Amino acid sequence: MKSNSNGWKKVRRVFRLPASRQQIDRELRDEFRFHIEGRIEGLMEAGMSRTNAEREVHEKFGNYNTYWQSTREIDEDIMRQNRRFEMASMLWNELQHSARVLLRTPAFSLIALITLALGIGATTAIYTVLDAVVLRPLPYRNSEQLVSVLHPATVPGSGERKWGMSAGGYFYLKDHNKTLSDLGLYTTADFTVTNGGKADVARVGRVTASIFTTLEARPEFGRLILPSDDKPGPSPVVVLSHEFFQRRFGGDTTILHRNLETSGGSFEIVGVAEPGLTLPMPGPFASQSNLAGFGVDVWMPMQLNPAGPFYNNHPNVGIGRLRNGVRVDSAQKEFTKLSANFTDVMPSVYNRGFITQYNFRTEVSGLRNAVLGPTIPRALWMVLASVVLVLLIAVANVANLFIVRMEARRRESAIRAALGASSGHMTAHYLSESLLLCGAAAVLGTGLAYAGLKGLLSIAPASIPRLASVTLSVSSIAVAFAIASLLALLLGLMPLVRKIDINTLREGGRGLSSSPRQRAVRSGLVISQIALALVLLASASLMTRSFMHLRDVKPGFEPGNVFAFDLSLPFTEFDTREKALIFHEELQRKISEIPGVAAVGSIDELPLEGFGTGCTVVFREQEPYGADEKTPCVSAPTTAPGFFEALKIPVRGRAPSWNDVNTRSQAVVITKALADRIWPGKDPIGKGIGSNGQDSQAWYRVVGVVDNFRAEALESAPTEAVFYAATSLRPNRRDGSVNDLIYLVRSNSTASPSLMKQINEIVVRMNPRIPGVNARTMNQVVERSMSRTTFIMTLLAVAAIVALALSAVGMYGVISYVVAQRRSEIGIRIALGAGLTGVARLIVLQSVRLAAIGVAVGVAIAYGLGKTMTSLLFGVSANDPGILIGASLLLVLIATMASLVPARRAARIDPLEAMRSD
Repeated sequence: MKSNSNGWKKVRRVFRLPASRQQIDRELRDEFRFHIEGRIEGLMEAGMSRTNAEREVHEKFGNYNTYWQSTREIDEDIMRQNRRFEMASMLWNELQHSARVLLRTPAFSLIALITLALGIGATTAIYTVLDAVVLRPLPYRNSEQLVSVLHPATVPGSGERKWGMSAGGYFYLKDHNKTLSDLGLYTTADFTVTNGGKADVARVGRVTASIFTTLEARPEFGRLILPSDDKPGPSPVVVLSHEFFQRRFGGDTTILHRNLETSGGSFEIVGVAEPGLTLPMPGPFASQSNLAGFGVDVWMPMQLNPAGPFYNNHPNVGIGRLRNGVRVDSAQKEFTKLSANFTDVMPSVYNRGFITQYNFRTEVSGLRNAVLGPTIPRALWMVLASVVLVLLIAVANVANLFIVRMEARRRESAIRAALGASSGHMTAHYLSESLLLCGAAAVLGTGLAYAGLKGLLSIAPASIPRLASVTLSVSSIAVAFAIASLLALLLGLMPLVRKIDINTLREGGRGLSSSPRQRAVRSGLVISQIALALVLLASASLMTRSFMHLRDVKPGFEPGNVFAFDLSLPFTEFDTREKALIFHEELQRKISEIPGVAAVGSIDELPLEGFGTGCTVVFREQEPYGADEKTPCVSAPTTAPGFFEALKIPVRGRAPSWNDVNTRSQAVVITKALADRIWPGKDPIGKGIGSNGQDSQAWYRVVGVVDNFRAEALESAPTEAVFYAATSLRPNRRDGSVNDLIYLVRSNSTASPSLMKQINEIVVRMNPRIPGVNARTMNQVVERSMSRTTFIMTLLAVAAIVALALSAVGMYGVISYVVAQRRSEIGIRIALGAGLTGVARLIVLQSVRLAAIGVAVGVAIAYGLGKTMTSLLFGVSANDPGILIGASLLLVLIATMASLVPARRAARIDPLEAMRSD
């Protein structure tokens, strides 16, 4: 009996499944009692007493509790399996039924599908960008420990800038801090590489050896730069990036220990860095900290001398790694104390006057925050908020459609309930419909997000970091389907909020009128759509107004018909200023002889493209600054003759010529903004000016003044700058200040590719080792300077247009449904003598009333959120009343237009037919 009882009971359970755990217990007790009593009665009929029979049966049966528990577990398992099967079967049947229903109502299905897909797709696309740019860690090992170490300073006339680190500051902070495990330094440059055929420009990272340990970088093969390579003296080694190694040398590993021939000399290749290794920010550190990363082609030791001499010059970016368990604020406190000692340990470099006047200090911040800056995350979060508003408008729209559909299908629901459908079946019925619709919307929305990302990346400015890593990832798709699942649950449970009443079947058509609460819900959804649409419309209008203000700003030069290209002269051949200037003069002469060329010049810092990254303190000859005056620190670009003519920059006085360069006349041009600061109310022409740049022992003579010149950014104040001529005060002086220049060529008509081709041919004939690269028009440079504003404006404008369209559709749908619901009432009004115009006015006024309430709510929200946009605007207030009024009027107009068709339909209702149908 013990040997086969389990199997027998399991077979019996399969064919007799109880419906609940209580029923399982009851039936098991009855069944066990039946079998035991039957066996006892059989033994008693054989002549055994009941006591002996019970004893024998229980001995042979074994442990009652063990069998009872085992059988109970079998029953419960089968019950769960059957219930899952029944539920899956029910869901499958409901899904099939819902699919047929949705196909029979294509208008509702398509509108809901497209509406939800737009909201899901837009949200997914912007989330993908935000995730890649802002949320995702930087591409370094343990990147959360990385910090930037910079020196903020308040520059008179330019506001706060963030300078890099000086060599002296680097050695002192590296040796005396206890919060960083390592500290590295780097700057960037361009070199010409001539190995392997055609000359090419390589992006060079000049680094301390500690930058690799700070970033926890590894070589792909060979080795990285060692501390022994970074000592002052000959610079014999370089490390190639993986990408440059593949592009230039085709992955040939035999290049190890061969020489790399560059414009800066010949270097031994000792290794190739691991794939993807870049520097977080370009250097010298720009005035704007939120720039894209710097893709390095060649890594080269910086070779700073820890013994000095040191200067108050800050061209290097500092990157540190926090020790385990150390927070950023702890490192900030320590570095603030250490930098306060600069005046004691380096008195010839930093004095108290400089520290106080420029509010010079040290800033330690998380590297990701330094790379992104404050503007990019705020802008992307704002754009994400805008598309979430679009999603909410879409949900409100579809929810209204579901409410209308729910009212129309109340009789169907009542019939299902009357036929015995359980609450579970009704829940499955409604959820299956919303799941199908939202699932399809998620698929379509994912496709829209993929296409939208391609469009976004094509117009996104290059200054936004990490855009190259933006792709529709698994997490993005998961977000799309998570949103769809939440919406499916919300929309699927909406019909269950109202109790199904089978009395609806007795009431006929009268039972189909909606309740006041449902009308209030529908109206509330419309008001929400209007309010959210107003917020988006106002935001887009503010960005558009900012963009128009930027477009109206005159930069002080004419960018039309001008293109620029970079030229880098190799140090091995042009090791003095004299040699470089001879080449530049000859090249400019030959370019000017090309038919169609109106002017040619050059500069080392292109306006609106890196202009103002340096800062040079200027002095007045024989007019020392008073105690109440602040010494200006201004941009000091180096120019070759023809620069002002190429950009058509008006110069009062004159611009330096090649005669000034060759005779070393020390002529300079300054901007009016600087002249007004250091010689207020006086004519600066003829006055002497000096600086801590160029040759700090020389005095220069102002020969020209440039008015209304904005070279750092269009939204910035007029630029304060000294334009030094590319002269050589000391013959045969070795430096690279004129080896790397940006040429500007103005043509008599639109610049064509053939013109650049002719220039390259001239350069190659003069020296085949010097390529002209990175050709771009000045119009492109101006457009790129406004690219972030344009990008944000475009995204907000698209969101606002979609929101307006959805709001109009939502308003139209609700008013149309109201007209259908009030058909009999309107018919009675017409029968009693109401005019057609009066009936139409009633419908329109109802729509306008809802729009007016929505506008009022939207204005309050927009006013409260205005401050979040302040940093993104130029020339317009975040709460500009004209924009809020204009957006309000537009939305009221759209609501009026959306109600005209339903109003016209209401005015044409036949009273007799309306009352008969009721």
